[in-house]
Amino acid sequence: MVRTLRDAGYCVFQAYDGRAAYELSLALTTVDLLITNTKMPGLQGPELIRRVREELPELPILYVRNQDHPAGPLPDGLPSDVPTLAEPFTDRQLLDAVHQLLEGTARNRWPVRDPLGGQ
Repeated sequence: MVRTLRDAGYCVFQAYDGRAAYELSLALTTVDLLITNTKMPGLQGPELIRRVREELPELPILYVRNQDHPAGPLPDGLPSDVPTLAEPFTDRQLLDAVHQLLEGTARNRWPVRDPLGGQ
């Protein structure tokens, strides 16, 4: 995912675990989107989302559903308004999901090119 997003022109920060992702989200001057899943050491995805939402309630979030349960129930604690992307997915599906979440947000300050073909 990181390579795909960077190749599309996005500035991506990657965290090793949920706690680091939470701290990074709060430490950066601008965060335009958080992508997370359940399987992370330490702070799990739904708890990370809850904590980030307390500090950054308007931040778009994309939850990646594990390939072991792509159509199963969502994990407890995951807000119902968080869009999900089920593994496995194509690069195009990832870019489309990210583009849809960022489209229309005035918070997008990173210089990116349109992942769907424009500059």
